[in-house]
Amino acid sequence: MPFFTFVVILTAALGASARQLDVDSSDNTISSAQALAANLMTYYNSASILPHPYWWWETAGSLATMAQYSHNTQDYQYDDQVASIIVSQAGNAGDFMGPSTLGNDDQLWWAILCMTAAEYGFRQLDSGPQYLQLAQNVYKEVSARWDNSTCNGGLRWQIASSAPGYNYKNAISNGLFFQLAARLGRYTGDSSYLDQAKRSWDWLASIGMIDAANYNVYDGSDDTLQCKSLDHDQWSYNSAAFLYGAAMMADATGDTSTWQPRLTGLLTSITKTFTINSILQEPCETKPEGCNTDQLSFKAYTARWLAATAALVPSTAAQIQPILTASVKGALPSCNDGTEGTCGARWTTNAFDGSGGVGQQMSALEIVQAGLLGGRPLPGKIVGRTVAMRFRA
Repeated sequence: MPFFTFVVILTAALGASARQLDVDSSDNTISSAQALAANLMTYYNSASILPHPYWWWETAGSLATMAQYSHNTQDYQYDDQVASIIVSQAGNAGDFMGPSTLGNDDQLWWAILCMTAAEYGFRQLDSGPQYLQLAQNVYKEVSARWDNSTCNGGLRWQIASSAPGYNYKNAISNGLFFQLAARLGRYTGDSSYLDQAKRSWDWLASIGMIDAANYNVYDGSDDTLQCKSLDHDQWSYNSAAFLYGAAMMADATGDTSTWQPRLTGLLTSITKTFTINSILQEPCETKPEGCNTDQLSFKAYTARWLAATAALVPSTAAQIQPILTASVKGALPSCNDGTEGTCGARWTTNAFDGSGGVGQQMSALEIVQAGLLGGRPLPGKIVGRTVAMRFRA
């Protein structure tokens, strides 16, 4: 059954003709998602990565949106293209350490994509590496960079010591690593991954990057100051990365006494910090300078991981459902005045804001297809020699 039971209708221009996008039924939600996905994939234009001004990591983020789309809608028309791009970017070592890669988070976004592909049984090229192996390759390399020499632990943002940001231990690098460890542990049954996820959470809480009092997630800290001072900027995708990792830990360990309060706390913080009348809003949207290219994609990951958390841990749905419902109701009118199915950034204005792009399109697609996830199997995991998937109870 889809999450959304209300009706939202708008007109979006697709080519020379107009069509109605709505989410009043599963079929119509799929049709709406198909229109948004078709627009998103035009940014590739047969290329293997997104063009300027989009960074390499956002290619991974958008392909994960398409892997989620394939799973949610059972529309597999883009699977070969997505699978080919993954293989083309993995490199000879299968670790996504191309010459353009300088950040731990850059590499980890590709591992998160590969975990999504593995968990959902995504199309595998006959000659390509296994998605699980690609994710494990990245995990092995990144875990070796866990740095106890400063701040008693944590990952740096940048890999190269000469790169600006090398001394910054940031939330997204550590959040993606936490989530990857939790997902690998759940998928494989190997408790060593879960141990690392626990270690990551404990370290982040110890320096206050995850605030134990209110579960706010702050952007990072300077290791030259031994992480005694924090950058208190907050971004929705940081909190959502930890949220879905915590959901994976709750499901993998069964330790609800530990992880349920953390899920509740993170959701309370997300609702307070990143919603207006339950509609998702990135803090930069209300600033005079607006959001940069990266920030325009943050709601996509937040919407994806909110929906995935509600499906995996049903006790969270009461907090998440109002956000998903209000956000899709706000998001669809943002596409109303766009051309070629283009959607805007702001979901609180009931109109297209003129700012179409990859991040905006990803975000609209993720919040629309979130309504389909409740009727699809949960992420798979290895049972014996096979990968088993189950529906939500």
